Amino acid sequence: MNTYNIVREKEKMPHPAALAEILIDHGIRLKDAPTGNDLEKAHTLRAALREVFSAPDDETAATLLNRILAEHHALPYFHKHDGNWQLHATDLQDDPIDQYAVTAAMGLLGVITTAGMSRLHTCDGNRCEEVFVDISRNQSRRYCSPQICGNRASAAAHRARRKSTI
Repeated sequence: MNTYNIVREKEKMPHPAALAEILIDHGIRLKDAPTGNDLEKAHTLRAALREVFSAPDDETAATLLNRILAEHHALPYFHKHDGNWQLHATDLQDDPIDQYAVTAAMGLLGVITTAGMSRLHTCDGNRCEEVFVDISRNQSRRYCSPQICGNRASAAAHRARRKSTI
């Protein structure tokens, strides 16, 4: 989802090789190298997932996520691994973009149905529009990365305070 910086117009997934890295980082096994068509599908998916974070309510968000699940052929089923039952939402032989889409949509639906829409945020950082799920106990997280955007905001506030006292 956070593969394009809207404010800086910086693409983090400019070519199929970058898409391959992202998919592998998210546990998707690739049979073949992604193509330009796969990259286009990933960019379309990115926009659809980002839309969920700006949905006005949980019903709208669920509708958007259900659409993603249908478009990417979600087929939940249980499979026993090492004596334990596990829920799978897509076949490991499916298209890698479909696997990623279904996994992301199921994850976001899990957040929305158990913790609510209030957990979905867009970063408050200056020049940042990345989205994140706030898993803090008191739902106080404001930045996609406290170490980067949070520190930048703290440093800017410190500079502004110093400047106002001079």
